[in-house]
Amino acid sequence: MATTVAEPKPVTQPAAPAPRDFRQEVTDRIINMLETGVAPWQKPWNPGDASAAMPRNPITDRNYRGGNAIQLLATALQRGYGDPRWMTYKQASEHGCQVRKGEKGTQIEFWEVKPANKKEGSPDDSPRDGEGRDGESRRDTRLIHRVYTVFNATQIDGVPEYQPKRPTPFQVVSSGERILENSGAKITHDQVDRAFYSRSSDSIHLPQKESFKDAAGYYGTALHELAHWTGHPSRLDRPSLNASYRFGDTNYAKEELRAELASVFLAAERGIPHEPEQHAAYVGSWIKALRQDKNEIFRAAHDASAATDYLLALERDRSIAEESLAAGPGSDSTGSGTALLEEQTEKLERDRQDAMEADATVRESTTTAVRVEPGSGTVKAENKQTGTERRSTIDLHAASLVQSGKSTSDDELSAARAVAEKALGNSARTVEALTESGAYRGPIIGETDQYVLQRQSATNAVLHPKHLLDRQLETGEKVAINYSNGKGLVRETRARGKAQEMGR
Repeated sequence: MATTVAEPKPVTQPAAPAPRDFRQEVTDRIINMLETGVAPWQKPWNPGDASAAMPRNPITDRNYRGGNAIQLLATALQRGYGDPRWMTYKQASEHGCQVRKGEKGTQIEFWEVKPANKKEGSPDDSPRDGEGRDGESRRDTRLIHRVYTVFNATQIDGVPEYQPKRPTPFQVVSSGERILENSGAKITHDQVDRAFYSRSSDSIHLPQKESFKDAAGYYGTALHELAHWTGHPSRLDRPSLNASYRFGDTNYAKEELRAELASVFLAAERGIPHEPEQHAAYVGSWIKALRQDKNEIFRAAHDASAATDYLLALERDRSIAEESLAAGPGSDSTGSGTALLEEQTEKLERDRQDAMEADATVRESTTTAVRVEPGSGTVKAENKQTGTERRSTIDLHAASLVQSGKSTSDDELSAARAVAEKALGNSARTVEALTESGAYRGPIIGETDQYVLQRQSATNAVLHPKHLLDRQLETGEKVAINYSNGKGLVRETRARGKAQEMGR
């Protein structure tokens, strides 16, 4: 007698929970804060408030940037944290600190560049689809998105007490004036009761300083307009600035958001009070833009960080140059001017500078291991906390100059200044390009043996090392030069339509 075996019943798998949408959650929070009038950039900040400082990781000694900075500022404001320091659970534990039981962390995102996966049998030079943010090829890399949880220092036992910087009124004025002066922007005090940036004349127009209730009000307004100035096609070429034409259009509101965030970041970096009352007219437009696109606040924060970096780099480079010129050639046999330049460069190219100054092929700190790969001119920097690696090429000749206490010759820099003065006038200033991640646009105005000079404003020129560029440039060419890991990618730029005034 045959035995009938019953077919097994299909097992119903429980529905997988929908993955969390980190960017949507952050956007919803910012919209809610805007609707109640308490978004981070709507809060008046005084330089003595700890919460007014940029969110910072005390382990890596670096500020959080872009969307992460906004997320942490918003969280600190909502939860009443008076400390700008944030770190992961692992970082706290490794440094003898302990996150208190029951404390709720805050999520941030991290983008990591990985080698692209190659299909089996495909040649190494086979084409792949995809372009990067600035048009660069993404054939050899891919972006990995990760979300990490961090905790505020007030949630952690064992963290040393935070000591906020408390700039004096004189220091506030000095910081604001230095940023404006070193930018090279054309600033005219010819208005009665309005402030604006004019794209057609590439100039900032402000009321007289005496029209403002205090110095902080003046510099807060001036820095807001200076943030607009960074978006000019010859500088960061920000689409939200160059595609906006009148009050009320979408790009106008987006550009105002970027300028406002940049002025907040600058205020936090330099201790300048931020007064947001004059920007209330844009809140409705900001809410509309964020509702339409969950990524908009992240794009805005990214652009604001880029504008802040651009202005602070101008400030820093000019200050170094002026101190070196004031010292005069040969006035200090110990090379203090070179030492100051190296100290500032290290903040932007920490891993690479460590490798160039090392006596051995390996150098380690508590957070980073840097290895020079012999004979290749390549540096591999590994972050011990995250396990991520980054490779950068270095100029071995430049490395030997740094190790021997030498730098680019005074004759070469003098030649570059002469070229700039011939093209831009006697008030021309020159700065060297940031070759790790800088982005520049404008016409080529001349060259020396080692440098190509690119106009950035009416009085500013950027020096691009020829050996880092991917092609030769001719005087008169209008190009965009984007750096990544010490290599400059050159692209031609197209002329834009007539620019209009960007005012408040």
